[in-house]
Amino acid sequence: MVELEQTLHDVIKEGGHGGHVFGPPIHGVGIDFEESPLPPGHAFFHGEKEPLPLETNVVIAVGNCGLYTGPWGVRVEDTVVVGPKGPVVLTRIPGGWRSER
Repeated sequence: MVELEQTLHDVIKEGGHGGHVFGPPIHGVGIDFEESPLPPGHAFFHGEKEPLPLETNVVIAVGNCGLYTGPWGVRVEDTVVVGPKGPVVLTRIPGGWRSER
């Protein structure tokens, strides 16, 4: 979880938007809003002491953080299953990245 969050933040910073990020870039998908698992710094809102390792078959939203450069912004996320051999992307948007695993 920590490495994935850092990778996402690095990509955003390299794109010149490091100061425009709002919210956790990763969160669990289920019934509640932005549920566990959550990255460090966000997990305490949901009662977690520290982020747990991502387990196989957990469903997460990746890229959830908003990028706001003024009064308007954007949030784009992919829904991903943590598969036994790697990520399985459930989101199918033309032009988006995909995993065939």
